[in-house]
Amino acid sequence: MALNEAGTSGDIGLHTKIAALSAKKFTTLDPVLLYCGEANEQTRWLQEIGVEVVRSELPYLDLILKLTQEGRYWTASVGHWLRTNVCLEEKEDEIILYTDVDVLFLKNVNYSAKPKYFAAAPEFNPNSWNYFNAGVMIANMHGLRSQYQEFEAYLRENIDLRTYNFHDQIAYNDFYRGRWDKLPVGMNWKPYWGINNDASIIHFHGPKLHAIDLITKGEWNWDNNYGLQLGSLFAAHANEYHHYYRKVIDLCPELPADVLDRLNVICDQIDKYKQASPDPRIDLSFMDYRMYPE
Repeated sequence: MALNEAGTSGDIGLHTKIAALSAKKFTTLDPVLLYCGEANEQTRWLQEIGVEVVRSELPYLDLILKLTQEGRYWTASVGHWLRTNVCLEEKEDEIILYTDVDVLFLKNVNYSAKPKYFAAAPEFNPNSWNYFNAGVMIANMHGLRSQYQEFEAYLRENIDLRTYNFHDQIAYNDFYRGRWDKLPVGMNWKPYWGINNDASIIHFHGPKLHAIDLITKGEWNWDNNYGLQLGSLFAAHANEYHHYYRKVIDLCPELPADVLDRLNVICDQIDKYKQASPDPRIDLSFMDYRMYPE
């Protein structure tokens, strides 16, 4: 996983604890967190449960800092870009599993293939392999290292030119177009795909707890594309979100009390929300998004 200091608090910090604890409990994986920032209560908690916290700095951090000083970018993006550092770490493993921090491990991952660079699963539609989600990737360290210098040059050029309109997932899809392998969808299963008892990794892609809190209270802003998409994903699949967050509570009672309290409150709100009439603003047409025409 990868995280910057700003992500150690709030909902992202909460999700990181869920990911780390479930990985330790239900898999044979050795969790490693690539981290940029100062040590704090969050990183100490992670270390106490057996997560290796590795200080990691982006080779192109100078560019992000420069653009931020110019008012054309923001340093909050560093945590997302840290995934590009995975292949730079001095690890003996040839094949590693990268995940975003907003995941729940349900069982040991079962993937024996060896991708040339990495394997990934679809974004919104589980049957569309046009555009992948970079939140879970099985990565070949040697393969990624062989491309890294060229990849970094590509990142520098596009972050500078496209700033806010360019992010890590676009970068991987574009640079490795036609060169990535398919990952079983059960290793990157989204709540809005339904309840899947065979999935090994649940990825809480889409609305996070703060958004769910506002949606269930009727305080969410639906009047822009971002709000409409997140609101629709949750409103159309509230039952599934309730199922998976309740599963977190049931499977990980060792989580800190404040985390469990937050999840219980959210589950209660979702439960009440499910009993109301469906929101008429739901529009899931964006789930057919295709990055490329073919």
